[in-house]
Amino acid sequence: MINIAKERKNADEQQVNIEAQRVKIEKEKEETLQLQQDAEAELKKAEPALLAAQQALEMLDKKYIAEIKSFTAPPPDVATVMNAVMIVFQKEATWQTVKKELADSQFVKKVTEFDKENISPATLKKIEKYTKMETFQPQYVSRVSMAAGALCMWVRSLEDYSKALKVVAPKRAKKAYAEEQLKKKIAFLEGLEIEFKALADKLAELEETYKKTTTEMAAYKAELQNLQVKIDRGDKLITGLAGEKTRWEATLIELDDQYEKLIGDCILAAAFMSYCGPFPSEYRDSLIANWISQVELHKIPFT
Repeated sequence: MINIAKERKNADEQQVNIEAQRVKIEKEKEETLQLQQDAEAELKKAEPALLAAQQALEMLDKKYIAEIKSFTAPPPDVATVMNAVMIVFQKEATWQTVKKELADSQFVKKVTEFDKENISPATLKKIEKYTKMETFQPQYVSRVSMAAGALCMWVRSLEDYSKALKVVAPKRAKKAYAEEQLKKKIAFLEGLEIEFKALADKLAELEETYKKTTTEMAAYKAELQNLQVKIDRGDKLITGLAGEKTRWEATLIELDDQYEKLIGDCILAAAFMSYCGPFPSEYRDSLIANWISQVELHKIPFT
């Protein structure tokens, strides 16, 4: 019973601990989700412009790209945009390099599939001198070249996205750390739940054993009570027969004495029945006296 009470107390404490951990983990889940939502919200501010730039580039006719490539001496605004593009690609910012890149049939694909997540701070600093220019505006550059205008929009959206990423990066790191800690705590909680189940199973087993033992004890107790009743009845019977014992012992002594004198008594009785019948009492008494003396002479006991 003491073990059951102890195990039940441990199980109750474990359950309270598990519930407290579960509440804490649920709260941390919500906080982690909020971090993720905050990070995504920051990026979504910059994503529309980047998406619009990519769509504009995808819709460009090849002739607009060919137009830029055909310039021997490009307009200053076009040259500025293409130099910025080369810096993004980490290429030399010269018109010769520009023409070489434009000659690549995968140029637009390279632009649209560019890894916007990993632009180095040095690259951002270099393109910043271009994006600060008043004339580095898509609507302004588009007047000279549609392709250059779309690329101008792309460079600007990359810069905005990278700036947003700087804000988001710590949040992402914090979110990743929170997720890692959350994963560990969930694993810890699962471990606690396994321990609790083992404890609950053990408690159930103890309670079942206790129930079985209690039932057996009740049966033994009932049997003991029946035996006690029988013992009490036996004691009463023995007590009642105790007085008879003295009488039986006296009777036994008397019977022993009669048995010892039985032969002598039988001799005298047989003699009396055989010979004394026809004689008067005086002669009978004489015969009996004679027979008694003969019995005594032969030391035969009689009454």
